[in-house]
Amino acid sequence: MSKVRFCTLYSGSSANSAYIEINGKSILIDAGASMKRTEAALNQLDRSLSDIEAVFITHEHSDHIAGLPMITKHHHVPVIANQNTLNKIMISHHNIDKGLLRVMPTGSRAVKDEFCVMSFASRHDGVEPVGYTITYGDIKLGILTDSGEVTEEMNNALCGCRAVLLESNHDVGMLRCGPYPYNLQQRILGSCGHLSNMQCAKTLAGLIEKGTEHVFLGHLSNENNTPKTAMDTVCCYLEEKGIVNGKDVVVEVSPRYEISGVFEV
Repeated sequence: MSKVRFCTLYSGSSANSAYIEINGKSILIDAGASMKRTEAALNQLDRSLSDIEAVFITHEHSDHIAGLPMITKHHHVPVIANQNTLNKIMISHHNIDKGLLRVMPTGSRAVKDEFCVMSFASRHDGVEPVGYTITYGDIKLGILTDSGEVTEEMNNALCGCRAVLLESNHDVGMLRCGPYPYNLQQRILGSCGHLSNMQCAKTLAGLIEKGTEHVFLGHLSNENNTPKTAMDTVCCYLEEKGIVNGKDVVVEVSPRYEISGVFEV
């Protein structure tokens, strides 16, 4: 039986949630879809929301927190984030049970039984966005979505992760020629926007050299990207660096409405 399982329940510009299970203990990173949809995704893993011990939040945008009110109401799951993010959650979801909110300052760690969850600052236009790493013994997992760039600090945090969920939000050409107004394009392309397919690819090349063996391409835009475009861009760049998908690493796109493949150890 696997001691570690890591996958996305759903991932895209409309809703996001990642699932981590270690020695039978389960957590979510974000819960951006309805309770019903999140429960249905967990059921495909033979799990349910009653198995979830905590939901760690990356930032307060609705595609990452929309499911929290019903999940906390019906399953009493603790919600963990930095204080600024929790404040925003309490404003947007004022009926949420404040007794279930737990403060985790950015850069700190939370120990859950035998594994450790640590946050690190990301670059997005939320109030205080973060990414996360989860460590169990010598196994390290990483999550970074919703960031306009990958700083040295972020890269260092993700270095050594066996599996990584990394944003591959848009193709720059599709974005520039697409329906979005200029100011929205600039927001997405900015340092506090979203990672492009090429930014993702360049980051992954370095991480794979340091031991990353499984990659989930996440948070794809519905208007400015396609799964094929993301995969082609990332895999072609990696091949230029001598890294072959299916041989040196496993790269997959996290589906928008379904669970991804599962990284298991």
